[in-house]
Amino acid sequence: MTQLENTDYITLKRSVYREYSRSYNEDRDRFVSGTALAERIDWALGPLRPGKNLLDLGCGSGRLLRQAVERTGGKSVLAGLDLTPGMLALARYELGTDVTLVEGNAAVGLPFKDESFDVVTSLNLVHELPADAVPALFEDVYRLLRKGGTFRAVVPCMAENNQAAEMFRQMSQVRGAMDFRYADDLRESLLAMPNFVERGAEFRPSTAAANAAKGSVRFTLFADILNDIKSLGLDPGQVQQGVIFFSGNREPGN
Repeated sequence: MTQLENTDYITLKRSVYREYSRSYNEDRDRFVSGTALAERIDWALGPLRPGKNLLDLGCGSGRLLRQAVERTGGKSVLAGLDLTPGMLALARYELGTDVTLVEGNAAVGLPFKDESFDVVTSLNLVHELPADAVPALFEDVYRLLRKGGTFRAVVPCMAENNQAAEMFRQMSQVRGAMDFRYADDLRESLLAMPNFVERGAEFRPSTAAANAAKGSVRFTLFADILNDIKSLGLDPGQVQQGVIFFSGNREPGN
């Protein structure tokens, strides 16, 4: 990104998530059921053990990090990075001094030392980045991982390609700088990321768009988009989303 583009990106992101932070935990449970969120967190934290260090990218309100604290019992270095001050304020309230929290823009680099972490996690971050920043993010994650370390990311995407889905993609990009790619394209691109071994990318359906359409959330970005799609004569019910569960390791000897 150019400096101007970077500035615009940060301004838009912080504006969106300043609004979202006012009802974040409540609305997230409405977009994604508590059961589905717990499943994603448990999967992401699968490789974590006491004494292993973890970094959570796009840590939000810190729910994943809270579970990491409980799993490691104070025997690990745990860190979270987020772009938005409002989200970090929620995380600090939740986590206190148990975790190191850093404000930073993952689109332009991760401010941590080489081989600092055994596990890097990311729930709902990759689609928030400009497309040209994603390969660099994966390179940076690989740099941060210790030998044999694991990166686990959950990436929202579009389940089906149709006119309504494409309109949702375009509006999400303009209004929230969110790049919801189609599942097959996203899976292919993630598996093609260099360096990582034992890579896997599994698609699972998501109820996020359908739940947003119910209009029972305070953060109305997605509900507004779906209403606008309906006003254009398209069927918002055709906007079906999913997530890709990506996992990759750094080679033990590399």
